[in-house]
Amino acid sequence: MALLLVLLLSATLSVAICAPANQSYYGDLDKNYYSFYGAPDIHASVQGNGQLNRGQTSTLSLVLSNQGVLQGFKTEVEVKSSGNTIDQQLNATLQQMEVENVAGVLTAVGMVATLESSNPDILIKTGPQEAGSLPTGQTTMQPMRYTVEIGKDVPAGEYNLTLNVTYKHLRNVIYSADAVDDGTGNLSRVRNLNASYWYDENVTQSIPIKINVKEDTKFEIVSVENNMRAGSGGALKVTYKNVGEIPAKDAFVRLNTATPFSTTDDQSYLGTVNPGETAVASFKMSVDKDSVIYNKLYAINSEILYNDNYGHQQITDSLMIEVQIAEEEGISPLVIGIVLAVIVIIIAGGVFYYFNYYKKGKKLSLKKEKAN
Repeated sequence: MALLLVLLLSATLSVAICAPANQSYYGDLDKNYYSFYGAPDIHASVQGNGQLNRGQTSTLSLVLSNQGVLQGFKTEVEVKSSGNTIDQQLNATLQQMEVENVAGVLTAVGMVATLESSNPDILIKTGPQEAGSLPTGQTTMQPMRYTVEIGKDVPAGEYNLTLNVTYKHLRNVIYSADAVDDGTGNLSRVRNLNASYWYDENVTQSIPIKINVKEDTKFEIVSVENNMRAGSGGALKVTYKNVGEIPAKDAFVRLNTATPFSTTDDQSYLGTVNPGETAVASFKMSVDKDSVIYNKLYAINSEILYNDNYGHQQITDSLMIEVQIAEEEGISPLVIGIVLAVIVIIIAGGVFYYFNYYKKGKKLSLKKEKAN
């Protein structure tokens, strides 16, 4: 009984030593002829030029390749070259079977690839992608596609994303079997073949992925001058600034008005606006007095059409012009009543003075002249 406990303890310790926490073991432990050293080496490349547009959602296609190499091996059980016993033949057969599994050591099994961004203005909208198994020297047949959203305020330039690829790969395989004698002392076949597999689990490679946010023309509204009045209209002046990296040539602004605004002058020419420069667009506007809501914040849609460096016409996203129509200040009825009352009092006072003082004084003067 004591001998049995010792044997069981020895077997348990052997498995524990050969299968660390990040490895899994399947099968029975027996002779291990070789230990192989190596692992998959996953690389990723971007299909196309990797250029993405600012302010847009795009698809990024990635291809995986496995460049794993065998780094070496160690002989664990020597197979004697001298003699030709049936046991030696069995050992040689099992040893060869181990060697035939070397490719499994370099094969990434069950790959899952997750694309991540550390930039809050560059968002990855696609979750983990399954990529299957990939032997060394091969490339994935189909690219993995990730949806990437680039913020509208991201400066042009190169940015790093991270592709985390998780997989498992074969660490070692051990075979055991019984020999079948052909009757002449030679091995005819094996029976009761058992295989023991060790895998490195949850191996993760973090692969840098470079993308480029393209240089582009980008406009912002920096100021609005509005002297429009309900019923009479007025002028609307808008200052635009090119905050992008590419000039806008032969640019002009186009308005899209809605009630209570209207115009017969819905376009304004800006000319060439270089990066960092501003240009002013002017429009003659009308404001419907019957439909306007005073002091409400209205948004008038504008867009800029321009030619890029290649002579192709481009159009910006909508640029909203925010305006308010102030209620015209008038004289209140109370003020008008007070003013009229004052006028009446002044007139009445003048009439009273005229008849009671001025005319009486004049009559007295005439009497005195006659008396003299």
